[in-house]
Amino acid sequence: MGVAVQANLVTLRVAESRRHGSASTSYDIDVPPPGVVAHFRETLVDPKRLAQYDDAELHLRLHEVWGQFCLMRWLFGEHDDTGGANPANVPDDAEMRCDAVIEAKLAEVHALLWRLRFEQRVRNGDCGDRFESDRTVAETIPIEAFGQPSGECTDAELLYAACEHAGMLAVLRWVTDRGRDWGDEDIMAVDPQPF
Repeated sequence: MGVAVQANLVTLRVAESRRHGSASTSYDIDVPPPGVVAHFRETLVDPKRLAQYDDAELHLRLHEVWGQFCLMRWLFGEHDDTGGANPANVPDDAEMRCDAVIEAKLAEVHALLWRLRFEQRVRNGDCGDRFESDRTVAETIPIEAFGQPSGECTDAELLYAACEHAGMLAVLRWVTDRGRDWGDEDIMAVDPQPF
């Protein structure tokens, strides 16, 4: 699946760069093509659907898949800050991180995504019945987006960070629940409470 995610990331990066008339190598996301995708081909970005994305949707999808890719690298201990780790080179007998560490990461990513979504609620004036109790919980979850506290980033940066965390959450849920399909509708859904 990591190879398929990597292929999707390359596809989205190239598509966006073509739309803007820039070289795909000029992006911060520097990921090599993985080569042949032998498994999970059904999860590859559909070229027809890709052509239907508007520029904003394409950019959000790019951030979502970047989150998926980063989490795939993390699962196998690939720590390369340049973004150049290649899941296609992970040996077949490589082991993922242990279940306890993966469960802890799942809890962390879910809480961070919940916190980002709460910040979006605040900005949208969504002050429902649980707002005050949610605010109390949110204050216990510090998060940065693009190097700054989430409360100080732009609406767009907040949205991009949420997309990245949603992508990470999808991978973690897929890995921890063998009954889930990759494209499950609720695989990126945020629970009512972060913990």
